[in-house]
Amino acid sequence: MKTHKKIIIILTGLAILTSGIYFKQEFFLMIPLFVSLFVMSFQSEANRIGSLIGAINAVIYTVAYLYMGVYISAASAIFLSVPLQLGTFLNWKKNAYKKTVVFKKMSVKTRIISLVALFVLWGISAGVLKYFKYEYAIFDTITFLLGLAVSVLTLLAYIEYTYLWIVQAVTGLIVNVQMVINNPKETTYLIYGVYALYCVIVAFINVQKFYKEQQNERKIL
Repeated sequence: MKTHKKIIIILTGLAILTSGIYFKQEFFLMIPLFVSLFVMSFQSEANRIGSLIGAINAVIYTVAYLYMGVYISAASAIFLSVPLQLGTFLNWKKNAYKKTVVFKKMSVKTRIISLVALFVLWGISAGVLKYFKYEYAIFDTITFLLGLAVSVLTLLAYIEYTYLWIVQAVTGLIVNVQMVINNPKETTYLIYGVYALYCVIVAFINVQKFYKEQQNERKIL
């Protein structure tokens, strides 16, 4: 891990710890955030070990999300994130390229179908949750569905996962802001959300670099 990344992790960790102490955040709610700092660092480098650690951390997140009342995120963590991240690690290891994986692109047709399906599912899910007066219905549903799409595309090693990941990170920040407005204790998650967005942008850059590198090697062969 490069020095500047270690510094960013340390500073972000200290910010989370300080805000947690100041707002009297329960320590067990901060534990998954500390682990996630390293998970996201690995994933920003498209390193497959990040998925393995992420699967373990998803279990911890489930408990935290349940406590916070963000039930869709909790269900996503335990029923989707854990198996998908384990599957991603195994698939990336099977199709390994250095510490990452051999990436590929989706066809135009597949992209269109995927986007349409995503919007339809979001409309239905958000409508149902809004009917039951779920407080974070709109953006939490977007974050959940984008997270699902990102996880599936990551599992299949499609580079498009990084595009959706950026959108998910932004919507996740919006949810974090809403939560902080209602409860200042959630500032720890807002701080992590900012860090996560940074890592996602770095991941986008690195995946593009790996894909281009792999394509160049294929041309030579």
